[in-house]
Amino acid sequence: MKIRKRKTRYFTFLLIPDNEKVTRSLKFRTSVLQFLFALLIVIIALAIAGTASYWKVAEVALDYNRLSEENAQLKKNLVKLNELQVDIEKLKRVDQKLRSSLSGYVSLVENNETDTEELLGSGMDKMGELKLDRSLFNSVPSLQPLDGFVTRGFETKSILSSGHIGVDIAGQMGSPVKATADGVVIFSGWTYQEGHVIIIKHKFNYFSFYKHNMQNLCQELEQIKKGQVIALLGDTGKITSGAHLHFEIWQGSKPLDPTIFFD
Repeated sequence: MKIRKRKTRYFTFLLIPDNEKVTRSLKFRTSVLQFLFALLIVIIALAIAGTASYWKVAEVALDYNRLSEENAQLKKNLVKLNELQVDIEKLKRVDQKLRSSLSGYVSLVENNETDTEELLGSGMDKMGELKLDRSLFNSVPSLQPLDGFVTRGFETKSILSSGHIGVDIAGQMGSPVKATADGVVIFSGWTYQEGHVIIIKHKFNYFSFYKHNMQNLCQELEQIKKGQVIALLGDTGKITSGAHLHFEIWQGSKPLDPTIFFD
C-alpha cells in the first residue's frame, strides 16, 4: 500500500514592471503567509493595548499633578489660618458679651410702649448699644445663603453612616449664593473633590464653607458683608450630583448644624 505524500501548497505573486518585458514571480508557501498574517494581527493587538495603557498612565499622572497643586494651596491656607488664630482667641472672649447684647436689644423693643420720658433719659446710651448689637449680630452666621430647599441635612458620624457635616441646598443653576454673615474670605479657589470653594472667617471663631460653586465672585482677604453675593450656584467638583450648594458652619474645629443659625 502506497502512502501519499501531502503536497505543499504555494502562492505565487507575479511582478510586471511597466518598462520591462520580463516578469518576475515570488513564490511563498501557504504556511509562511499564514504565519505572517498571524504576526500582523498580534502586532496590531499589542499596539492597541499599548496605546490604551499609555493614556491610563497619562491620566493618572495628570491627577497626581492636580492633587499636588491642591495640596500646596491647602498648606498655604493652613499657614494663613495659623496667623489668624491669635485674632480668633481674642474673639472668643466676646461671645458672652454678644449674648447679653442681644438680650438687651430684645428688652428695648418690648419696652417700646413705656413712658416717653423714661426712654429719653437713657436714649443716647440705648442707641449706642443698639448700634453695637446690630454690628455683632451681623457677624454671626444667621442668613440662609441660598433661596432653595434642603435636600440633605446635617448628619453625625455613626456606624451606619459616614456623616454629613453640613447641609445641601438645591436651587437653579447660576442662582446667587450669599454670605451668611460679615467676615473675611480666607480661601477662594478650586479643589478637585468639591470644585469652586469659598471659606469665610467670622467673629467668635465661626467659619462658613460654600462648595460646588459655578463661579466664585470674591477674592481671598476680601471683607464681606452679610447678604453679599459671593458666588453663583453650580455643580463643580468630583463629588456632586446636580446643582446644589454644600454649606457648612464650624466653630473652631467643631462642625455645627447650619439650620439652627438660619433666621
